[in-house]
Amino acid sequence: MGVGLVHVREVASEEMIGGLAVRNNLLCVTWSAGRGHVFLYDLEANERISSWCNPAGPSGYSDAGGIAIDRDFRIFVADAHNHCVRRFNAFGQHLGDLGLPMPVSGDRAKDRTGVLDQPHAVAIHGERVYVAMGERPRQRAVQCFHVDGRVLAGMPAQGDSARKWGAPRGVFADDDGLLVADTLRGRIQRFRHDGMFVQEYVVRDGDARPGHLVRLPGGSMLMVDHSGVHAQLHALQLDGRELSVKKLAEACHDPLALAVDHRDRIYILDRGGERVIRATKDLCFDSVLFDLAEHDGDAPVHVD
Repeated sequence: MGVGLVHVREVASEEMIGGLAVRNNLLCVTWSAGRGHVFLYDLEANERISSWCNPAGPSGYSDAGGIAIDRDFRIFVADAHNHCVRRFNAFGQHLGDLGLPMPVSGDRAKDRTGVLDQPHAVAIHGERVYVAMGERPRQRAVQCFHVDGRVLAGMPAQGDSARKWGAPRGVFADDDGLLVADTLRGRIQRFRHDGMFVQEYVVRDGDARPGHLVRLPGGSMLMVDHSGVHAQLHALQLDGRELSVKKLAEACHDPLALAVDHRDRIYILDRGGERVIRATKDLCFDSVLFDLAEHDGDAPVHVD
């Protein structure tokens, strides 16, 4: 476990900061370079429409990791550096933060309901905001908030409040419930929205390090596996058997984050966070949407 923890810490700080979310025609992408950056794209117009930076904390820095969009098009961005989830409207106006103040000292105080110790992933269903966080095993590493910021009961690992999460790096929510990537343990845990634990899936005999993930049509799961030198896509069926992603993997290089739209099309932030590609619901490559590797100052530029 100690070796796995060191590995995930290194990957998390250098390769796992970034996020992707889509709702209707709005696509959001995040990345960090001293400050956390948020970019909004209009998929119908095929162009970038807005961008901004996360507010800097006392240190002058911020992150922008996992991102989610609610039904009112409010945007929630995980800021691991400042231990909170930032909340914005679609114009980039800062509406406030989720997360109780970080304790000044004491590691145990960081593992309590409402405290966000280095949040990395965010998912929304209805008025609930789910946050996956932490750099080490903790009992309350999957927190839950109302969209207005009120603290709600989180999700205990395997439904047991005495168990610890293995620094989860991915969370996905839809009408069928919640999926959480229990990263250090190489597992995916599945819940109902009332908090009931449903099932646990072991990924590659526990050797995987799952990060961002989405649910596919029929209930299968597509995830980013950070266990190797370069991240890879991995998929599981409902019965736990592996699902082939060979065709898509050939077109996808070093994936970082995933999203899925209402038509079950899959969006992938790959090349370590430098571009966004789209795939069909049957896991075939569709097209390159935006290339973030070409910059105008610090802003990605659209490539046709």
